[in-house]
Amino acid sequence: MKIYFKTVGCRVNQVETESLREKFAALGHESAEEPETADLVVVNTCSVTAKADRDCIAFLRRTAAANPKAAIAVTGCLATLEPGKILAAAPRATLFTNKEKENIPSQLCGGAAEADFFSVSKSHGRARAFIKVQDGCNLKCAYCLVNLARSELRSKPLDAAAEEVKKLAAAGFAEIVLCGTRLGIYNCAQSGADLAALMEKLFALEGRFRLRFSSIESEELTPELLRVLKGGGPKFCNYFHLPLQAGADPVLKAMGRLYDTAAYRAKVEELRSGFPGVGIYADIIAGYPSETEEDFAAALEFVRGCGLAGLHVFSFSARPGTRAAALKPLPPKTVAARSAALRALDRELRAAFAASMLGASVEALVLKNKNGRALALASNFLNLEFPVPLKPGALAAAKITAVREGACFAEAV
Repeated sequence: MKIYFKTVGCRVNQVETESLREKFAALGHESAEEPETADLVVVNTCSVTAKADRDCIAFLRRTAAANPKAAIAVTGCLATLEPGKILAAAPRATLFTNKEKENIPSQLCGGAAEADFFSVSKSHGRARAFIKVQDGCNLKCAYCLVNLARSELRSKPLDAAAEEVKKLAAAGFAEIVLCGTRLGIYNCAQSGADLAALMEKLFALEGRFRLRFSSIESEELTPELLRVLKGGGPKFCNYFHLPLQAGADPVLKAMGRLYDTAAYRAKVEELRSGFPGVGIYADIIAGYPSETEEDFAAALEFVRGCGLAGLHVFSFSARPGTRAAALKPLPPKTVAARSAALRALDRELRAAFAASMLGASVEALVLKNKNGRALALASNFLNLEFPVPLKPGALAAAKITAVREGACFAEAV
């Protein structure tokens, strides 16, 4: 068959889809470039926001109408939580919950079920490789339904994770990103190894490659984990994405988060002192229902005071089945204005962080060449541009020579 793969949502979803692509290929099937030419369309859905819901449903409607002969397999968080919505948009779709996702190839094509925790051997069309080492969340955040869609806590066995990283590094991937729904609670059922033990094992592998965390909760950066990460040297990217969600204590408490602003700021300062040139980024939600004007003003001041390198801004989206869905929402104009203010702050933070790195020496992964110039990603997540083409996928020692309007320009050293 020709199979088209569609992914909506997080890095975990993207890794899962890549693993499914490889499993179908091992059974003799090939990827289709467009859904209109496919015999089978596999859709890995997201439901973290209302927009994600709409994107998934719109794609399914278009695909069902444009290619009535294709079979459609739908999985992911929206398929797990709202199967009725999926079938209303694509009545002939076959649904698979998150727990059933890994067995889609064997269910549709026959053969034994493959349960290797979504292992991958490559990264389709990307210079970086992503591997999934953890799944599931048991937090009870008031706004989030991930704990409903991915309630089972599981981790990839320690040796399997190490073997996967070893093979990806041997295949030429110089950066490998570790992903999980809650990466910080990684726990190998067979050995009892936690994330610190996993990282220690990965750092001991031979080869020139570096490891990056996709996202990790600030309170899960334990002293032991930080000790191990510091010992990783250039094999660990000096980058942390620490979900913040709100910058005022009353809102954090209402959300059910496990830290306050003082604890978060202390963690940021600890990282900054322990990892020179570190890039620290955060998720933040604009317009949570209980957020007052005073709370929002405090949030802007707090985020700016932390000196974060950038923000990933979400407008609040009421999710069915969560506690926050029962709250009276703020006026849409208020939410939009706060989102715009946070996005403007994000641009300010990114420009300031880039300017702070002028003259610095960094290690960068060459992502691609465009118009005779190499585009690369520094260890701390700064995007760099070189004046000449370089080998995609290679690590290059670089010096940042100029910063203009938040863009960094570098020369290979």
